[in-house]
Amino acid sequence: MDMIYWDHYYSLALLYKLIIVIGLFTSLRLFSGAIAHINASEELLKKDNPAFGISLAGATIGIAIMLTGTIYSDPENNEFDPLLAVAIFGAVGIALMALTRIIFDKITLPAVDLREEITKGNIAVALADAGNIIATAIILRAVMIWVPVSSFGGLLALATAFAASQLLLTGMTLLRIKTFGRVYQGAFLQEQLRHNNIALALRFAGGKIGTAFAIATAAEIVIYEEYDLPMLGAWMLASVLVILIWKILCMVAEQVILFKVDTDDEVIRQKNIALGALQAAIAISLGFLISIL
Repeated sequence: MDMIYWDHYYSLALLYKLIIVIGLFTSLRLFSGAIAHINASEELLKKDNPAFGISLAGATIGIAIMLTGTIYSDPENNEFDPLLAVAIFGAVGIALMALTRIIFDKITLPAVDLREEITKGNIAVALADAGNIIATAIILRAVMIWVPVSSFGGLLALATAFAASQLLLTGMTLLRIKTFGRVYQGAFLQEQLRHNNIALALRFAGGKIGTAFAIATAAEIVIYEEYDLPMLGAWMLASVLVILIWKILCMVAEQVILFKVDTDDEVIRQKNIALGALQAAIAISLGFLISIL
């Protein structure tokens, strides 16, 4: 027993935090349906809708990832009670994830009605939606760990970093859509998603998650200082630099792994799901490797 560390106060605090986190997590089904204005029970049990199941699964994983970040605050260095801090940051995190879905629906992919496509069973749109939610969760978790105190300043930093990350994620997606529009004459990416191109959706979701890991890496580079606005600018600059490094590595890796493969033809025209999944795996894997270095 001497080999087992036990601190009564610390262990009880972790237990109470876990109870709060599980409480927030179990409300997910109601939360997800309400945000999307969809009857979750009808989609899952009556219609057996795989698209809604994928979207809900993405939200489930995303909420779980985000909630792990609420447990890291230092109980000796908080403005809030440690248990209250978990509840506050968890609720704010869920609200921000709901907001990112609205941004994704109304700004990033305005030509795609997420609710309508998911209720119709469009798996490609559901995959894109799930990837976006998981990407946001990865960033929120990184920021929550980056902020060492649970305070109003910490909430401000969380909201500001969220806004900066959404600007980067949304900007990159809009740039991709515009580039596709030049090459393929039209809002190609959105049209492909509406036409249920699962291969492209997998590549799209993988790129989003990989980008999120790259953005999260900025939390390991820039030191947090409460109420220091230049620090937030440095955080965003570091994010951009890491994204560029990640993108270059992805291009090199694809050239090596997929030597002489016309990936656009395979994914866009032939809708090769296997290749789309592989490209997603490359993007996510390299982002994850960068984030832990």
